[in-house]
Parts: sequence; structure tokens; C-alpha cells
Amino acid sequence: MRPEVNPLSPPTLLVSWLAAAASLPAALAVAVFGQALGAMVGGCSWIGVALPLGRPVWALVNEPSLHFASLGAASGYWLGSTALSLIAALATIPVTPRPRTVAAEIAVLQFAWANATVGLAWLPLLDRDDGHLARWLDLHHLPGHLLWLAPALSVPAAVIIAVRLLSLTRAAHQYVGPFTRLLTVALHLLPLPILCIATASAATGALPTMATVALAAPIVAVLGVAVRGLPSPYVHTLQPVRVSAVALLTLALLAGATLIGFAGRPLPDHRVAGLLWSEAFASNNIRPWIDTGANRQKEQPGSGQERPSSPE
Repeated sequence: MRPEVNPLSPPTLLVSWLAAAASLPAALAVAVFGQALGAMVGGCSWIGVALPLGRPVWALVNEPSLHFASLGAASGYWLGSTALSLIAALATIPVTPRPRTVAAEIAVLQFAWANATVGLAWLPLLDRDDGHLARWLDLHHLPGHLLWLAPALSVPAAVIIAVRLLSLTRAAHQYVGPFTRLLTVALHLLPLPILCIATASAATGALPTMATVALAAPIVAVLGVAVRGLPSPYVHTLQPVRVSAVALLTLALLAGATLIGFAGRPLPDHRVAGLLWSEAFASNNIRPWIDTGANRQKEQPGSGQERPSSPE
């Protein structure tokens, strides 16, 4: 038994909750970066971001043509956010180099969990008309119920995350019964989905029903592992939580909140702030609800999603 790695100790829970809160904007950033990469591969230029809490994130780009959205080259633009979130959810725990500390292990676990829940289960179901995956399915005349494949993809990642968390628990306790396993999973992994739902509801004034339902997929998966699973104890020696780790996670949380403040804060008339670092041309993808300061005249060509000559 190694009490210094006990996931239920107050210092470890504090680190976990800070890491969970910091991982929410981090997962949004991963999703927007994934769309930006896919867009640039397709020939777009990346000019800004929008990271709202109650809507899908958007990498703001100048598209190479007004009909770009319907081209095969736009597949990465529509699917990049989901693809990169999936990679981050599955690969973060096994491949990320990190110091042998409790704080680093918990932070990596929370980052993977945020990509599984926010990137895969939450974002694709936030907007079933103009979300990335929804638009791609519509443009390719595919049934809309395929949207639910995204939260299904979060399940394998959720299993990996729950197994790692419970292996830490087994390293700290000689016996880990079902109640302890469930309590550990609930205290570490439920705060992030709750925070996601609460912030989105506060930002939009309404509960995102379908996205909330989609979060059930990874949540049921981790609770199922807690009920049924008893993984081997974590074998490596980890340094206990230190004040420096708490300070670093607090700074990460403040940095993420600042980013959303600049490029995602709610504005009047159900709009959100966007951030531009380059000029938007007529073939941009800036949605009418994204206020970048340069698109306030809605009738200006390219200022919104509905362009007469573009299927986007």
C-alpha cells in the first residue's frame, strides 16, 4: 500500500479538480486546432478562432473558394476536430512523457478525459444543423443519426482512463471494493461533465439536451469499469502532490479562462466573441453569431455562414 498516491486524499482531489477545470478549455483548443489543421491541408488560411462554451468551436479560415465546403478537400476541415480529439483521448495516457508525480499522472488523465467527453461526446451534438460532423454528414447525404458515432468513439478512451485511475487506487489500498471504485471514479471524472453542462447552460440560457445525453456514453463506460473492473496496481513510484503543481494547474486554468474570454465569451443577441489575427476575405467561414469586430455588418459578403453561392 502506497498512501502517497491515494486518489482519494484531499491534495490529490484538489489537483484533479483543478486539472479538470483547466482541461475544459484545453479540449476546446484541441478541437479547434484539429479543424484548423484539416482546413489548412485543404488549402485554407487560418485567420482566427471562436471557442464558445455552448456552441461548437470554430477555426476561422479564409476558404480557397466559395464552394470549398462541399469538396473532398474539405473533409479534414469538417472532421479534423473529432479526429484530433479522438487521438488525444486515446493516446495521451500511454504516450505522453511526464514526470513521475501524482500531479502529472492526474493531469494527463484529466486531459484525456476532457478530450473524450468534450471533444467526442459533447461538441458533435451541440449543433445538429451546423456542427462540424453534422454538416459533413448533410453535405454527403448521410443519415443524421450517424452523429451518435462520435460519443460511441469516446467509450474505448473512457475505459483506458478508468483503468488507469483505478490502478492508482489499487496502489494506495490493499482492498478496493465496488463502493471505493465508484467513489473514486465519481469524484475524479464526474466534475468535468458537470462543469461542461453548467457553463454551457449559463452561457446560452438553455440546457444543451442532446449533447448532455451524449455525455452519458463515456460516463456509463467509466462507471461500468468501476463496477466490474479491478485492474492491477500502478507499479511506478510517484512523488506526492506539491504546492508547485497546484500553482501550475491554477495558472493553466487562468490561461484557459482568459483565452475563452477573448475568443468565446457570450455577447448580447446570442452572439459570442471571436478572435481574428488576420484579415477575413469574402470566402471566410465566420458564422453570423460570431462577433470578431470585423463582421458586424451582416449584409457584408462573407460575414456569415449563408452565402448564396456556397453550400456551406
